Order: sequence, then C-alpha cells, then structure tokens
Amino acid sequence: MNDPNGLIRLDSVWHMFFQHHPDGIDHDDIHWGHAVSHDLLSWEERPIALAPDQMGTCFSGSAVETPDGDVKIFYTAHSLTPEGRDHQVQCLVHADRSLTKSARDYRNPILPNPGREAFRDPKVIWHEQTSRWIMLVTLGQEIGIYSSTDLVDWRFESRFGEADISYRGGVWECPDLLRFDDGDGGEVWVLIVGVQSGAANGGSGTMYFIGDFDGQRFENHGDPDQMLWMDRGRDFYAAQGFFDRAGGEPVVMAWISNWDYARETPTKAFRGVMSLPRILSLVNTPKGRRLRQNLPEQVLNKLKSSSVSSGTYGFAKTFEMVEGDRTAILLFGSETPQFVLSRKAAATGVIHCHRDEHPDMQNFGHDLSIEFDWPMEETLELQFYVDRGVVELSAMDGTLWVTNLFYPEDPGGEVRILPNKNTTTQLKEIVHG
Repeated sequence: MNDPNGLIRLDSVWHMFFQHHPDGIDHDDIHWGHAVSHDLLSWEERPIALAPDQMGTCFSGSAVETPDGDVKIFYTAHSLTPEGRDHQVQCLVHADRSLTKSARDYRNPILPNPGREAFRDPKVIWHEQTSRWIMLVTLGQEIGIYSSTDLVDWRFESRFGEADISYRGGVWECPDLLRFDDGDGGEVWVLIVGVQSGAANGGSGTMYFIGDFDGQRFENHGDPDQMLWMDRGRDFYAAQGFFDRAGGEPVVMAWISNWDYARETPTKAFRGVMSLPRILSLVNTPKGRRLRQNLPEQVLNKLKSSSVSSGTYGFAKTFEMVEGDRTAILLFGSETPQFVLSRKAAATGVIHCHRDEHPDMQNFGHDLSIEFDWPMEETLELQFYVDRGVVELSAMDGTLWVTNLFYPEDPGGEVRILPNKNTTTQLKEIVHG
C-alpha cells in the first residue's frame, strides 16, 4: 500500500482508500483498497473499491459528499502509450453512502490529459465563496487548479509552482488545499504538496504553503525562497485531509515511507503503513504562521492500555538544557541512539536523527541534524509515538514533527533516555500503561 486516497467522513464513519496491489507487495497493478474506522485508530479492511479497467490502473485521488448527500470519487486512470510513456487522465465514480457499491461515469475521462506526462492525483474540494468545486491536479513541478459547477465539466483556472517559488525538486504530487479561520473573521488557505524527490532530507517529502485562495488562484504569503515542511523526518508523504461536510478542524493522514527505498522495504506479508491521524491548526510564531499538528484526543485515549513491551506506546520527556548539553534517546533496546537532542546555541536546539544502513535498501541509513528555535529560558517537551518500527516525534507544541521508519529486531525493546550531567529531564507517560 502507499498513498492514502479518498479520505472522507460519512455518517460518523471515517473512510480511507489507499493505493494497493492486492496480489503482492510490489508497486504494480494498482487498485484502491478500502478501510473504515470509528476512532481513526482501529481500521477494518473492506473489499477492493476500485480495480483497473480498459482505461488503466487506479492511481491516487479523492472523494467528496455533495450537498444532496451523493458521494463522488475521483481518481487518475494510468496507462502506457505505445512508446512506453505514462498517460494519465482524471475519472469520476458514483458511489453509495457505504462506499461499497460504485459505478464509473460513462463520460470518463472527465478531464483528458493536456499533454503532460505527470497529470494525476485529483483532489476535489468545495469552495463556498464561489459556489464551485475545485480540483487540484499534478502538472509536473506545478499544481493545476480547475473549477466546476457539476463535477463533470472542468475549467482550467491557474497553476501554482515554478513561477511562484524558487525551490526545485521532483514531481509535485498528492496536493491538498485546506481552509482555516484567521481569527479575525477572515480565512487562510494552506496548500499541501508532496515532492517525489529532492526533499530537504532526501527522497520524497511533504511541504506546505500558507496564503490566499479566491477560487481561481492560490497566492503564497511566505518567502518564495523558504520551504515549509509538514514533517522533517524521512517518512511522511502524500498527506491528505478528510472531506467532512460537518466541518471542524482538518484531519490528515499520510503514508509512512520514502520513494528512495519504498520498493525495497524488507517485509514479506505487507509493504507500507499509514501515519497516525493529525488535527491541523494554524498558530502564530516569531517567524510567522505555521501549521500545528496534534493527535486527536480519542486516539490518545485509545492507546492508553499499550505498553513498551507491546511495541506500541508513547511517552513525553521534558528537557531543560544549557548550551552544549546533549541527551540521547535509545529505542527498541538499541545500543545506538536513534535521536540525540542538543542545545547548539542560546536560542537554537538540534534533533540529530540516526538510522543504520540496511543491506536490502539503498539510501535508507542517514544522519540528519534538524535545527529549530528554542528560547534559552524555555523547557522543551518531546512527545514520542511508537508503533513497532514507526516513530512519530512531536515538539514545539506540534509545530515540529519528525517521522522515521525503523526495522528493529525487538520492537518492544526497552527505552533509555541518557542525559549528560547538566540536563534536567522529567518523564511523562502518554500512552505507556
């Protein structure tokens, strides 16, 4: 499995579709898998939702609920030209409210290819101010913006990307566009984009932009030379928000892997996992607005019975450090720390991330140093959420996340925190029962 697709909440049930090969662990013959949840933590798999047809395999997409209660699914049909080049078009599917029965629209493709090799991942949202549906689509290193009144006929409005920022990475994928209240009666929009390669810490990654959207164009309010990353680890990609007509704060989930090695992970029964859900909000910081990501309360409550020995647990650690202090965090009974926290300067902290090389995967091992603002007079709380080999680390009140994937010999091995003599720490259990 890879990208989460068609995330939607219907009748108090959370639905997650995902890129899926039902007959193997290779990225091949892509279908849409389907799972449902009542708490965003325990998921029950349902029958395959979409299978390839004469138009091609079923690449990523989205789902919406219309004001009349109808459910529409959008996906990319992917095929190869006689010359072996990618050919991608956007298709529409009509589904019942259980999302177990569906029919493709006879007018497919509803959005033909405009001559781009990378033309995929339709994300559809409702724009209240213009009473129109908006579709975001990958256009190479740009995101195309289309509008429609009926979800069938789409008009090109604009594109965002190459002319708007200086960053150049790989193909921009899996876009999303989320609305937030600005606290003064207005609104702010956040555009989320997955970068297939060339991300800040190597391989794929997920960046975001904060700005305005008028139903036609997205305008970035940030520095065009500065990229904001949803997660500064190596394994958080293709983040998507749930469509929820009931409203509320956006909830996102992502695929925990990296295209540098996703096809080589050393597993036999499965390949690919999803992140914990994160609730998004915007906060003001000394450097401007930033995304805050926190786990839903029901997810934390559900995890309270877990223990370290089970391999699924969480803990928080508060640090008070002076310049030059270092603390090592060792998980899975390891003799080598996966994380080292240090105070580099009076107002700067560093999280150093280490991962050993793996004989079956290229570019898996790494040593990353992630700098962040840490005022001298303040303590720092790190929150760790561990599920077998997945580690999601949160800091700075949810404005800094680091997600890394490990393949430990003992997922339930002991946790050790080793501060130096000047560091004051306080351990607080989150979900370790």
